[in-house]
Amino acid sequence: MNEQYLNQTIRRLIYLESLKQSEIDRLAPHIKAIDKLIKEKLLDDELTELTIKSFNGVVAEIKQGVQAELIGYTDTVKVTLVDVAADSYAFEAKSIDSAFDGFKLASGIKVAEKAKVLEKLVTKTPLAVAGSEGKTITDLFDELANNESNKYINHIRLARYEGKTNGQIVRMIRGTKKNGYKDGLMEVTARQAKTIVRTTVQHAAMQGKAEFARDNSDIIEKEQVLATLDGKTSPRCRALDQQIFELGKGPRFPLHYNCRTTYLFVLMDKYAGRGNVDKRASKDGPVDNDTYYGWMKKQPVEFQDDILGPTRGKLLRSGGLSADKFAQLQLDKNFKPLTLAEMREREPMAFKKAGL
Repeated sequence: MNEQYLNQTIRRLIYLESLKQSEIDRLAPHIKAIDKLIKEKLLDDELTELTIKSFNGVVAEIKQGVQAELIGYTDTVKVTLVDVAADSYAFEAKSIDSAFDGFKLASGIKVAEKAKVLEKLVTKTPLAVAGSEGKTITDLFDELANNESNKYINHIRLARYEGKTNGQIVRMIRGTKKNGYKDGLMEVTARQAKTIVRTTVQHAAMQGKAEFARDNSDIIEKEQVLATLDGKTSPRCRALDQQIFELGKGPRFPLHYNCRTTYLFVLMDKYAGRGNVDKRASKDGPVDNDTYYGWMKKQPVEFQDDILGPTRGKLLRSGGLSADKFAQLQLDKNFKPLTLAEMREREPMAFKKAGL
């Protein structure tokens, strides 16, 4: 693996996480607008005293207002996503030019033409995200606006039926001061929106990366999975870390909401890089270049059990399995997580050796 290319890719991942946060920060004014809307609509007459017709008019205005704010937010995010894909495409060209000898890929990019292609890829390519397989980013954004606005209306209807006051309904939606306004519906809406933004930004970056690989398949032969070495990495991404696939044949990231995993491109052997890598980044700084479970084997027992669970943690430590074998035991042929029962069926001796 080329050290310079790896380091450039890791820095890119850090930048991408910062970009996700920047997009999330733009949500705040829209949440404040929803807050203002709720207070205005529930300022006067108690909902329990309104006629059905008047009540339905109030909730319809609330629903429309919530939808409008969330659609306004996601429309701005969509524009950013196309830029993210284009930037990702250009980055890969510059990164390979810099890290490998003899390339001038960046100079051949036709930005205007590529932007149109990338916009279609970002908006039309179905995601492989667990629980939302096959949905596009448009589907996710539409569902956010519809589901969250319906959630407000359904809660308000139930609250009115239960005879709650406007003040109680406002607190239900906004949350309580005692809990820092983290216990209301608006906080749930914010969390859901943040999750979708993080995931769709990752999707856009990966679409730019994939299109670059397709355009340069004459020099790129394979893809190597690069997961993040910390406690937040998902079981699927842990098991896939550093596995190598033929170009376009591996899993399509993001695999789940908030996924951060990416690919490194493996160039054909005839293209020499500038040095081999013996380190990679982790939550604790640079560590030996190892797979996720190779790294996990060196972590404290408490950390292993906290991240993997006590049974998998003990199996990793005491089952006599190599890090690579343990990783292979985590997923089926479709990259779906195996249950402990399925793992035991495949490796009964490892479980017995670990006292499980």
